[in-house]
Amino acid sequence: MTHPLLERHSQSASPSLYDAASGRVLTYRELAQEVEQISSRLFSGTRELFFCYCRNNLASVQNYLASTAGGHAVFLADPTTNPTLQTRLIQYYQPAWVLASESTPGASLPEGDYKPVIEGPTHYWWRRRPADSPHIHSALSLLLSTSGSTGSVKLVRLSIENVVNNARSISLALHLHEAERAITSLPIHYSYGLSVLNSHLLAGAEITLTDERILSSKFWDAFRARECTSLAGVPYSYQILRRLGLDHLKIPSLRHLTQAGGKLPKEEVAFFAEWAAGHNVSFWVMYGQTEATARISILPSADIKNKLGSVGLPVPGGSWWVAEDNKELPPGAVGELMYAGPNVMLGYAARPEDLARDDEQKGVLATGDLAYLDEDGFGFITGRSKRITKVMGFRVNLDEVEQLVRAECPGSAVVGCEDRIVIFSEHAAETISGDLRRKLSETLKLHFSAFVFRHVAQLPLNTNGKIDYPRLQEEL
Repeated sequence: MTHPLLERHSQSASPSLYDAASGRVLTYRELAQEVEQISSRLFSGTRELFFCYCRNNLASVQNYLASTAGGHAVFLADPTTNPTLQTRLIQYYQPAWVLASESTPGASLPEGDYKPVIEGPTHYWWRRRPADSPHIHSALSLLLSTSGSTGSVKLVRLSIENVVNNARSISLALHLHEAERAITSLPIHYSYGLSVLNSHLLAGAEITLTDERILSSKFWDAFRARECTSLAGVPYSYQILRRLGLDHLKIPSLRHLTQAGGKLPKEEVAFFAEWAAGHNVSFWVMYGQTEATARISILPSADIKNKLGSVGLPVPGGSWWVAEDNKELPPGAVGELMYAGPNVMLGYAARPEDLARDDEQKGVLATGDLAYLDEDGFGFITGRSKRITKVMGFRVNLDEVEQLVRAECPGSAVVGCEDRIVIFSEHAAETISGDLRRKLSETLKLHFSAFVFRHVAQLPLNTNGKIDYPRLQEEL
């Protein structure tokens, strides 16, 4: 079966993927054929649960496409997650297959439960013994993490229709076509990075695959070698780009910059918009959530000057409104941002039994973000109504981070502020910050600078005896 993302261009001789590590180029025809061959080897006659440990390389993309093409439910896992947390997830969900592009995930497999299936030098597969999977709903195709590398068992349930519809919306909004050439500047197990891959595949464009990050000279060597035309980044990426200096990178092929994964400060948006205007480059500010298969709205370059600070308008096929107590609010009023569209998830999975659940969202998502719409329908995010923040482009559940902190240091509370995680502790900061910062950095795969420690004599409590997070937020 041809994957829906490849269907339109499955007979094309145009390049689809360039793997920077191996130098291999696959045409769309070759990619479609190899995906079908892998899918047929993985098909057992029933729908099963797969864990795919994804790096930005050819084997990982093939594993992802082959698994979903075969009608299975596939969790795209971060291979850099702490091995203990990986083992916890595998033991909890018990996938029938574990797929990777390297052998290291095998160290996280429960001993005796999985049999290695050797598929050559680039594909590493393991089959569970016995291979019984939890019951999987017919619409379920993709599972993504809601909270970065914390090892949370809570996953977003997505259908292949969610994936294809969001890819189509992005392709239309960004005017993608066969001549575009993207590069994997973000991990493909991360919803934003995955949407870049999906939307360009649907458009018949070329994607350069590299695990190098934008601070690496090898990343820019690959960018120049394939004359890439677009670059996607989170706020942290744009901090690095400004420090590197786009003019010094010598990338004349660049035509598009896209930003999502958190709020970029207004002054930074204005800076990159001005730079883009002077270099014949489009700069698109976007907003999204994993629960909506990555992207919800887009602010084009042409509107940035007049709508500075906005996240734009909904992607094609989507709509939004602001509500309070289930009542739609007029323009200018602040409430919870609601979104409706074919890219809205089926719901969450917090246990294996949830994989059998039907579509619980019915195309409508309460984003958890506080916002208002102006008279023209442009959205402006003012804050979060949930204890979730974005740090260096990755969604982090503050409650889960707090559990990690309290395991080492009781009497602590965690809040988020401007791309940082702030840890308030009743212990003296200098006695805990060094070792704990290193441990959190390694576990969550965030730079150690993301963690800030503050000492308090006593954590503030509200009237019901719970930690008063608003009061802590006021201290920032």
